[in-house]
Amino acid sequence: MRARALHRVGSGLAVGGLALTLLSGVLAVAASADAGDGLGDPRATDAATTLATDDPTTEPTTDPTTAPTTEPTAPAGDPGPTASPTDGPTPTPDPTPTPVLPSDFPTTSSTQTQAWVDPQLVAGHDATDPGYGALRGLTVTVNQTKDITNQGVTIAWSGAPATSHGRFAANYLQVMQCWGDPATGPTAEQCQWGAPPSGLSGLLGDRVGGRTLRPGEDPQQAYDAAHLVPPPLTNPNLKAYAVPFRAVDGTTVWDTSPYFTSATTNEITATRTGDDGTGTAVFTTNTTLEAPQLGCGDRLANGTGRSCWLVVVPRTAVDADGTPVEQTPDGALSGSPLSATAWRDRLVFRLDFQPVGSSCRIGADERRVVGHELVSDAITSWQPALCATGTTYGFSQIGDDEARGEITSDQLGAAHLGFVQRPLDATAGKEAGVVYAPVVQSAIVVAYNIETNDALGTKGAAANGTPVTDLTLNARLLAKLLTQSYRADVPGGGGKALTKNPRSIVTDPEFVELNPSFADFVPTAGPDGLLVALGSSDAAAQVWSWIKADPFAAAFLRGEPDEYGMVLNPAYRALDIAHDAEIDSYPKADLSTYRQDETVPDPGYGTLDLRPYMNDMNEGAMRAQRADAGGKVVWDVTKLPPGFTSSGAQLPGQRFELALTDASAAARFGLRTAALVNNAGQAVAPSAASIGAAVAAMPQSSSAPGVRVPDANARVLGAYPLATVSYVAIAVCRADADELKDDAGLLRVAAGTGQVPGDAQGRLPRGYVPLSAADAARTRSVAASLTSRATHTTLCGADPTTAPTGGTGTGGSGDGDGDGSPAGGSLGSGGGGALPPADADTGSGSGGGSGAPPAAAAPEVDPRVTPAAVTAMRAGLAGSLALGLPACVAGPLLMRRARLLEARGL
Repeated sequence: MRARALHRVGSGLAVGGLALTLLSGVLAVAASADAGDGLGDPRATDAATTLATDDPTTEPTTDPTTAPTTEPTAPAGDPGPTASPTDGPTPTPDPTPTPVLPSDFPTTSSTQTQAWVDPQLVAGHDATDPGYGALRGLTVTVNQTKDITNQGVTIAWSGAPATSHGRFAANYLQVMQCWGDPATGPTAEQCQWGAPPSGLSGLLGDRVGGRTLRPGEDPQQAYDAAHLVPPPLTNPNLKAYAVPFRAVDGTTVWDTSPYFTSATTNEITATRTGDDGTGTAVFTTNTTLEAPQLGCGDRLANGTGRSCWLVVVPRTAVDADGTPVEQTPDGALSGSPLSATAWRDRLVFRLDFQPVGSSCRIGADERRVVGHELVSDAITSWQPALCATGTTYGFSQIGDDEARGEITSDQLGAAHLGFVQRPLDATAGKEAGVVYAPVVQSAIVVAYNIETNDALGTKGAAANGTPVTDLTLNARLLAKLLTQSYRADVPGGGGKALTKNPRSIVTDPEFVELNPSFADFVPTAGPDGLLVALGSSDAAAQVWSWIKADPFAAAFLRGEPDEYGMVLNPAYRALDIAHDAEIDSYPKADLSTYRQDETVPDPGYGTLDLRPYMNDMNEGAMRAQRADAGGKVVWDVTKLPPGFTSSGAQLPGQRFELALTDASAAARFGLRTAALVNNAGQAVAPSAASIGAAVAAMPQSSSAPGVRVPDANARVLGAYPLATVSYVAIAVCRADADELKDDAGLLRVAAGTGQVPGDAQGRLPRGYVPLSAADAARTRSVAASLTSRATHTTLCGADPTTAPTGGTGTGGSGDGDGDGSPAGGSLGSGGGGALPPADADTGSGSGGGSGAPPAAAAPEVDPRVTPAAVTAMRAGLAGSLALGLPACVAGPLLMRRARLLEARGL
């Protein structure tokens, strides 16, 4: 009895000790994993929590006013732009005017409005200000002030005096970007200003676009050593004054050309106010990549981007010394906006930039992915969320055909994940086990930047210089633009073959019939062609398919004149575009050249000089916003060697640019988009509703069921004709287990927070339309299936090189309600379910398996462990070892003692 009891105690201690020791091992792995992968970093936890929110109005931002920064501070004595009344007398209370915004103003969660008379925002704007009477009703609104990148921000104002007709003689706004202290704002020296287009000088008064000062013109301005320009060696006694430029690194210069020129600056030298006192303009913000001298978006020690400032200086009809414009020698306002009196009238808006640079941990595993431009902005936005998965996704923007080739390639280093519009060839896709998942919806658009330019004396001339807000195009007009059939798009005008054709789209009766507001435009107005991207793409193929599906456009491409006598440019007849089913680019077939005079050597300039290609659709949108197509037709004998140069951007009040781009790029740069006449005869603008209607009506691909492809012949009411859906295509049989795991992580982000619209990093940028619930569920289903052995076996006939973890599938489970919801079906138990069908949004399935991952995962729980939990695990580890090891030793000893006693009969 004694031996038996001792044996039971010993065996119990041995088993218990072994269990405690194993538990300590588990705790050790958990604690070390949490401490070693950085997931316990409180900053990372906060970011993940923010990105996981379902509230599209809540964006993950950091308040720069409370976060510590390392930004340079303004020198002592620099005046601030806000509440502190350092610029003048105490403001006189005045009713705050109500802003008047255009109906299409793109409001965001960070839109800000300032009233010129509001003492809470500016100081010194009272009755003693020379411009008080003219500006007391002014309000300025900036549509976005947070999460800024290189983009367009829209500015609207109301209550301003109307700009003089013709020249910018008086009453206009000047806009610039500045760096400066985050609390006190910028000084005049910190602003990127003073490089206006050369052609603008005739429209402006003396020095209003520069930094120079004339002694005595401004009673508030100091003409001291700080503003004295160093005299040239040839005239050491010269005294000239200007406002120097001080870069973010502290360097002060008088010559700004090493930092910015008229070709690179983003300043708006003058923008016009209409007769109703309102106006709008789009300002392109520069990050530190475009303007390192400003440093906007430089990543600071706390991980945020350096903030900068948008400065609006309203100019009136009174010079700084009080002289009315009509009494000046040239009848125009004079003096720099950086001069003290004009600078006092400024309105300043703080711009919080997204940090520039990689958001991923240095040294993290990198997964190369490729694809077309339509997903580029989305991938850029998603990168911080993707980094949280532990993998850096290196996106290479390439053509659709190149992407399809990379997806199925068995070459070392090939990307087996690509973003495409059209599916791969059925045979190649089957051999590589390609699966598809929708990620974004968008559209191909005609973006425009057009300002009213009616002939003087006409009814619409009063609105000259203000933006055109409505534009309608049809398929034949695009065919004319894409085939250089307007005389202005051919070097030398196209000769006799195009004599009867309109000079530009502005004088085309078909265009005017669709857009009556252009009837009085000056005949010399017109775009620099249609800005298009170089190279082949599915997007270009879709555009041509839509054009050729229109009977009038197809007839024009076959060489038939339109009802007004306009004919196809003969250079395009040989291409036979009307019957070319494979065309997927925008050829520039007219090889004409032109010499202005005998000083220009043969052959002169050609089509690619006059109407150059854009590198991509994003550049087309950017150049359209700048009104600078980049054409080079001005012969410059001062160049070494002599050559053709650009004449610069179009002048304010005369801008007219059209770009064939994508909706995301258009939204990014603040461009309006044209309505297109669809096959149902409706003029439809791109919107979430019209794009959604078009996508819902798209048929499925015959080679890849479940992949929607555009139907150029579809007649759908309310549908935008150039809607797009981008798919992730993954070659399961070419990828190893680690790649498939990374691919699954990308899809989960894309179908989760990546579908929440917003300007913050990790969200879906403007210009995209969120996936339908069914499509998002399907993408999550594909993500879940990628790490399943059964998926690989079904598609490829063998396990991957390194098999994903997970049990064998025993069947799917689900309610089979067919609604495409996450409850609509699962993939099998233990992660081993089969790949979901391409049209898995049906949600069918009768069940039979257990423990299956759902077709659409529930909101993910953050797997990161808090520091307190780590401490608890370490305490548990110590306790388990302290109890388990002695028990493991004592148990066998007691059992041995029991056997000895038993042998003795005790």
